[in-house]
Amino acid sequence: MNKLVSVGVIAVAAAFLVSGCTPTPAGDPGADPAPTVTVTVTPAPEEPGEGPDFGFTFFEEAQIGATWAQMSDQLNYPVTGYEVCPHYGVVWQTDTMYTHAMMDSSDMAAGTFLFYSEIGIADPASHFPRNAEGVGLGSTQAEVVAAYPDAVVGTYADITRGDLTTITVEDPDSDSKYVFALTTGSSVVDLLQWGLPGTGGQWGHLCGGL
Repeated sequence: MNKLVSVGVIAVAAAFLVSGCTPTPAGDPGADPAPTVTVTVTPAPEEPGEGPDFGFTFFEEAQIGATWAQMSDQLNYPVTGYEVCPHYGVVWQTDTMYTHAMMDSSDMAAGTFLFYSEIGIADPASHFPRNAEGVGLGSTQAEVVAAYPDAVVGTYADITRGDLTTITVEDPDSDSKYVFALTTGSSVVDLLQWGLPGTGGQWGHLCGGL
């Protein structure tokens, strides 16, 4: 019997050693306050390709107002103007379509004031860059007007592109605008300019300036 009592006493003592000292009663002024946990929620970074490809004031990372050197930094690849017209050059190109940037030939330090995208030999049903409203090259006139109910639909006779149907959308937050254009016989937008005043006023021979 004494052995059993001794074993029981040892077991109780061991339990106190494992659990530490005697628990402090609730409300004891000497007890440490319970630690508080602060949870900080950090938004997940935007994955590449999640944002729009272009907007009223940019194409990818290239910004209206940026010089060739600045756009090269913004795009992470070198861009520059053509040798014969350094104020005008390609900023993105495939075998089937391309996008140009244009500057004032008399003041290139002022940077880009116009981006110009065009379908070359691509199938009009192909995938093309899209803005925040989901329209761009390859969109129908109805799709553009649905995205921008205040858009102004008109016509423009260009010396090189012929008669165009234009859809002009003013940016409420800047001096920039979109001018979507459909060439004669096209069922979708196959020309697109966006930028500052002067946009949509000339669709060919831009190497000579506006």
